[in-house]
Amino acid sequence: MYSIGEFIDKLIIENIKIFHLRESIHDESISDDEFVEGENKMNIVNENRGTIIDFLNEKIDRVVAGKERNSYLRNVKTYAKKD
Repeated sequence: MYSIGEFIDKLIIENIKIFHLRESIHDESISDDEFVEGENKMNIVNENRGTIIDFLNEKIDRVVAGKERNSYLRNVKTYAKKD
């Protein structure tokens, strides 16, 4: 299961994809086929974005209610101890 931060990261990535797809389909030099392909991709990315938002909202509700921890990563020392 993802943490709240990981869900936000995924949401940002989907938003960037949507931004780029919108830019590409508003380019007047693209063909009708490229426009349709871009629109279809944007619909999928928008659907993914909605799914991520739903998961994020559920995660926040569970964490706030104390039913689940937010962080799943363990802290590991990766540097040498200096004497």
